Amino acid sequence: MHIKFLDELKRFYMIVARIWLFIRRYKAIIILALFLVYRIYNLRSEPSKRIAPLSGWGREAPRSIGDYLDPTQNTALIVPRDFCRSKAFLTIVVCSFVHHFERRRAIRMLWGNSTDFNYSAFVKFHGHLKGRYLNVLPERLRLYSEYLSGEGNSLKASIRIVFILGRRDLASLRENEEVVREAEKYNDIIQENFIDTYNNLTIKAVMALKHISQSCVNTTAFYFKCDDDTFVNVPNILHFLLGGTIPVNAFTAGFHYGNTYDVTSWRKRLTARREIMYGRAYCNVAPVANKFNKWYVPSYMFRGGVYPRYLCGSGYLLSIDVVPRLYKASLGTRIVHLEDMFVTGLCAEKAGIKRNGHPLFRSTYPYEADAQCTLKGSFTAHRAKDYIMWEAWYAITNFSGKCPPPKKNFHLKLHRKQKC
Repeated sequence: MHIKFLDELKRFYMIVARIWLFIRRYKAIIILALFLVYRIYNLRSEPSKRIAPLSGWGREAPRSIGDYLDPTQNTALIVPRDFCRSKAFLTIVVCSFVHHFERRRAIRMLWGNSTDFNYSAFVKFHGHLKGRYLNVLPERLRLYSEYLSGEGNSLKASIRIVFILGRRDLASLRENEEVVREAEKYNDIIQENFIDTYNNLTIKAVMALKHISQSCVNTTAFYFKCDDDTFVNVPNILHFLLGGTIPVNAFTAGFHYGNTYDVTSWRKRLTARREIMYGRAYCNVAPVANKFNKWYVPSYMFRGGVYPRYLCGSGYLLSIDVVPRLYKASLGTRIVHLEDMFVTGLCAEKAGIKRNGHPLFRSTYPYEADAQCTLKGSFTAHRAKDYIMWEAWYAITNFSGKCPPPKKNFHLKLHRKQKC
């Protein structure tokens, strides 16, 4: 038995040795082959190469927003009762799919619970770093006083959260009934009459702009759009909107650039009231030509070689005056199914609105070891699906864990300026 085991072990060793010898002998060829596979999968090329049709958006499909949305009519299947009748400093619209009941439940219980997760949590996150960030501006507290209550560490902002859904083509009667019951119970669902798919996210985002434009511009100061797998650090966003800055910690230092890290400078404060548009910025992005890629765009949808500057759809922040301008621009812009590029790129460019990148809008989820301090020091973390949303909550609400400041002279290793 022992001899048989040794023979098997020797045979295994020989196989591994041959594989290693092959890799060493042909490593240049292997590297080249892997590179070619990568390039083919992520192929970007001129419009003449992007000829394959897109699922749900064939060449002959109407691509005017007016074919899917009637600006003069209320086409919603469900709208919250007394929607936007009350004041809200920040209205958050979460794009969700019909069957994502658990994700919506988690958001309501966790970061969307504005009773418990409001401005007061900011000091619990960062109080030990006092002196490394700027406090809110008194003049902005006065400016937005109608939306605020309390003061100091007890300050609280009024926040409204709604979920926007489409409908599923083959949705069961039970599922439809569950959505109706959910809407009746929580009064935070907007459901529109379109097929809810990834390639229809642009329709969903414009529907959100329509509802906010028609109902909320006189009762809301700021608008935040995100996905239902985005964790949102609401206290940090409130601090930023009120003119404060977010301290840099050892885990968020690498997100910054030479022109963004000095958060004790008055230049890093938000002082504007209008034309505010912030998120994770992308620029000089070329259309993907690989038809199997999630972000493939055929040339009949977008003929240009490079997209206009745009903000990542996992989370972006607007002053309320920007919303109707984007909505108006969307009505005259041919649909591209990439929601973030369409709304914050094409429509924002048409409306003449500047898109500002901020390093604390994160489009990924941090490694487990970095999660607590990354979440505490950021605005958003994307891809926080299902149980990860709960893990994020437990990490960020561990107020006993204090995030250390960055190392001395950390800024010397940063890129000089934001790439975009």
